[in-house]
Amino acid sequence: MKIRHILIASAALAVGPAIAQETAVPQASSDCASLQTQFDQAAASATAEQMSAAKAARDEGEKLCSEGKTAEGAAKLQEAISQISQSSQQPSS
Repeated sequence: MKIRHILIASAALAVGPAIAQETAVPQASSDCASLQTQFDQAAASATAEQMSAAKAARDEGEKLCSEGKTAEGAAKLQEAISQISQSSQQPSS
């Protein structure tokens, strides 16, 4: 009876990390999608100058996300959003 409990516990421990890894991927891809949406919303009110500064980072982020490199893609998308935000906060001369 004890051996049976040990086998069940071992199986549960082996399966746990695999399940956790599978659930982490959809969250990361949803982060990419939400960041792309945030960028698109910010871009709607951005100037052409702001867009030229941020578009390359957004495109790179989208590419990385689609390749499954979600952490890198999300970082690039954050960078693109920051570029639009920084440009819009600069005082005009």
